[in-house]
Formats: sequence, C-alpha cells, structure tokens
Amino acid sequence: MNVRGVIVRVIDGDTIWVRVRVRLRTSAPDHGVEALRATAITKRRFPRGRRVQLSIGATDQFGRFIADILPDTSQTELPD
Repeated sequence: MNVRGVIVRVIDGDTIWVRVRVRLRTSAPDHGVEALRATAITKRRFPRGRRVQLSIGATDQFGRFIADILPDTSQTELPD
C-alpha cells in the first residue's frame, strides 16, 4: 500500500508520525547515547512538515505500520 502524508513528528531514530505512527523499515537503538544520535539523524532527514511517500508493507507486534519512506515529489496538495 502506498500512502502520501506530511511528517508531523519524529519519535526516535526509527519511528515517526505521519498522520499515524509509522515504524520505518529499519532498526535503531531505543536507549542511550546512540538512540539520541539516531533520533537526531532521523529528524534531519525527515523534518516536520515534509511531504513524503510511504510504502507500507506490514505491521509490527505493537500494531504500528512498517514502511519505507521517500520524499513526495508530486505537486498535489494534501488535505489538512
């Protein structure tokens, strides 16, 4: 399933909010200095308000969507 959306918030190095919480198809530490570093990298790559294209493949054990994410290059406006 492909979905377009807008980045709302980066939770940590491998989880972001795009209208719904989405788990990236990658893994990052959840605690400690490396977790802070991973979160900072993800925030730089996917800043709040960026339009993105998600390719959702499954859900994890917590019910989060697991997705690949790319910048949305279309010119179509998204609803608020």
